[in-house]
Amino acid sequence: MAKILFSQYRHNDLHNLVNKLDKDYYSVLSTLCQTAELLIDELEGMEPQQSTLLYLSLSKKLLSQVNELVMQRIGMLLPYAQELHSKETSGHDCSTCEGGCHVKHSSQLIGLKESHHKIKEILFRLHTVALPLYTDVDYPSQYKTLRNEMMLIDTALTELFYLEEASLIPKIMEAQKNIHAYN
Repeated sequence: MAKILFSQYRHNDLHNLVNKLDKDYYSVLSTLCQTAELLIDELEGMEPQQSTLLYLSLSKKLLSQVNELVMQRIGMLLPYAQELHSKETSGHDCSTCEGGCHVKHSSQLIGLKESHHKIKEILFRLHTVALPLYTDVDYPSQYKTLRNEMMLIDTALTELFYLEEASLIPKIMEAQKNIHAYN
């Protein structure tokens, strides 16, 4: 099933790919993060349980970084990919630009890969501190819901990383190569 769904992304051009990622992942992640943040706020307003404090703290940190990732993608990567796509379709050649190209093509990919590394680290730590939900322990319903939201975020991030690494990065690199963007 996932193979069929993921192959739909591979067959899009750069313009359609980033629009699809925005609609299917960046917007969804933003909404999931907002819901999880509300749950954390509710849980922090309750009597604290020692067993859940570390999970709440790491969840907060992850949500902050995911929000940062989404804002970076929407604010910088999507416009860059759109500009790159329009340069490629118009036949632009960065090697012959008057005054040189000031887009900093290579830094776009470096930022993308760095954000992948940071989020993977936090996800790993979040998994290591996640307590199993024992039936003999009475957890607040918000905590159980938060755990579900965090798993949805985990799944969405895992899929997004795969799609960015398998489809987006190669398409960006190909477009950069096509317009001779080597800075």
